Amino acid sequence: MHSTVIIFSGVQRIARPALDNFGTDHLDVYFVHSTDFGEQDHYLTGVVDLLDEWRVQGLIRAVGMRAPHTFAEQWADQDRPEAADTGRFLRLFHTIRPDVLTARYNLLSPLYGAGETDIFAFARRHQAGVLIKQALGQGLLIGAHDHRAPRHFSDTDHRHHDPRFAPDALRRLADRLAPLHALHGTGTTGLARVALRYALHHAPDSIVLVGFRDPEQIHTDVTCLGGPLTDDEVARIRAALHPDTPEGHRP
Repeated sequence: MHSTVIIFSGVQRIARPALDNFGTDHLDVYFVHSTDFGEQDHYLTGVVDLLDEWRVQGLIRAVGMRAPHTFAEQWADQDRPEAADTGRFLRLFHTIRPDVLTARYNLLSPLYGAGETDIFAFARRHQAGVLIKQALGQGLLIGAHDHRAPRHFSDTDHRHHDPRFAPDALRRLADRLAPLHALHGTGTTGLARVALRYALHHAPDSIVLVGFRDPEQIHTDVTCLGGPLTDDEVARIRAALHPDTPEGHRP
């Protein structure tokens, strides 16, 4: 949702008609994507009360919220750039009390130290589920974007403004992924398997959300998995993609 204020003032009136449009009498998960609750979080308490009311009414079964792209619980109390965002996420988490989180996680996600609590360990401790997004890096990890022939996106496509899809960034990514390609080839199916299995290896109790644009991509995502990656395979992947990470860090 783009504006929590708008949602708070208007969605209660349209909740049931919206469910009727979907042909259902409830939503399994209602996600609070925005962290804008007005000045000094003026509307936060009202939003939480409304979500609780919807639960009682049976309109929603669970509440979800978005986790930071990079997160370690300890960062909130440390002198580092992520401290403020980490602290705010923790405050919102304990206020909203979500049942599930969405978190970006893939082959390029940072590795964390043994004394750091990543989003998956944090969620398990609080008995919240995690939906992993961008496991394929929006196609960046499976060769869907080539710096030698970069795709052009419309002004309304978020990738038009995303620096990760610029030719120079794609060239740097190709260099970084070269060791992975040496291990597992450059075929789309093989790379998709490695990317999805890597995510599931780290968080086997999570669900991976995989985007698609055509039936061929759906077929690849559904049929590519094969067997799990071994611990040795994961170790080689981590060594290839995160060569500068100190020993003892984990994904």
